[in-house]
Amino acid sequence: MKIEIREPAVRALSEIAFREDEGIRILAEFVGTCAIATEIELSIEKAKEDDLIIEEKGFHFFVPNSSIESLPEEIILDYKNGMGYKISSRQETFGYTFKIGEHKR
Repeated sequence: MKIEIREPAVRALSEIAFREDEGIRILAEFVGTCAIATEIELSIEKAKEDDLIIEEKGFHFFVPNSSIESLPEEIILDYKNGMGYKISSRQETFGYTFKIGEHKR
């Protein structure tokens, strides 16, 4: 799995005070009954045993094995002031207003 981080997202992520060994957890799962969608959650955490760890532009991303099947091989992380983070792939957009959750202990 690959994560492309656009420059506005790099700037926004640089403003976060990560603690030692922390990164951004990307949780994803298919939801819905009539239509299937991917629900995504971002939070600041430490890596867990079953995580895929991806380092991109100096940031660590933790993707649980259970979330990998709900995401495409490559995702794009972007940011727009006033709206939040945007997560997309080359084929589709997953959402525009993602916020990164507080530190979880």
